[in-house]
Amino acid sequence: MAATSSVDGKLVRSWRMLLTRPGQLTAAYICGERRRYITPLALFFIGNALFVAVQSLTGINVLSSPLESHLHSQDWSSFVQSLVQARLTDRQLTLDAYAPVFDRSAIFNAKALIILMALAFALLPAIVFSGRQRRAGVHIVFALHLYAFVLVLLSVAVLLAQLDVAAGGGGLRSGPVDKVLSLLNLLVCGGYTALALPRVYRTSGWRNWLAAVFLTSAVATLFIGYRFAIFLITFATT
Repeated sequence: MAATSSVDGKLVRSWRMLLTRPGQLTAAYICGERRRYITPLALFFIGNALFVAVQSLTGINVLSSPLESHLHSQDWSSFVQSLVQARLTDRQLTLDAYAPVFDRSAIFNAKALIILMALAFALLPAIVFSGRQRRAGVHIVFALHLYAFVLVLLSVAVLLAQLDVAAGGGGLRSGPVDKVLSLLNLLVCGGYTALALPRVYRTSGWRNWLAAVFLTSAVATLFIGYRFAIFLITFATT
């Protein structure tokens, strides 16, 4: 019972600090206050599990795109069309037969490989704050904590989209709803990052806001790149 209470206490304490005091959990962890909190990796995986559960509950998958979208709606559609056509010809398949297999695998891969985004993101603060002589582990911890928060934020956005569907709207299929939720996510993520950076990297003033804008833009860009990466991984394995 005592061990269970200790784990529960760490879990609640970690999430409360992550969500209400941006950057403080990262700062505490890198200063050696680790016994009172769960590890950054565990926190990230819990956030990921929540995000996967919300997507499964609502049937909304925001990090993967169906093959139809890759073929006709993405910036890389012409590239995808040539690859898919060659694949279909080589295997003597029809698009109707291949697309469901691809789509199922893409959904699984998108949910399972989210940590790749966090690790890719960790390279950016390492570059931005290279003059501050921070160890690589600091950037990884910051990235895992930030993405744990982002996954919670995305979970809330998916639930809001589902509420719109329940009210008779189009959810994320509606252009205005998609744009509003995307903008809200960017603003909240940007504000959170701006508040977190001073506690982790001792930034201040316009440099802090500039770094926050850059890193928030990088998060958004990585989501786009992640969808393309998921296509490549899925295409290579189906």
